[in-house]
Amino acid sequence: MTEAQQKEFQSLASQLSPENLHCDGEITRAQAQTKYRRIMKRWRALEKALGRKVSEDGGRKITV
Repeated sequence: MTEAQQKEFQSLASQLSPENLHCDGEITRAQAQTKYRRIMKRWRALEKALGRKVSEDGGRKITV
């Protein structure tokens, strides 16, 4: 995995944290679900480009 890919996965993982995903409660549940689907679509596209699954643990460590 390149450094750029690693950084993008870390950015996406950060965006998936509950407080970021829900904008600290300032967006509706439907808006948060739309945001989640957009983030996960990008995550899957990166996995496809990489050729393997990538997971994120609670400590924001990306593992392949």
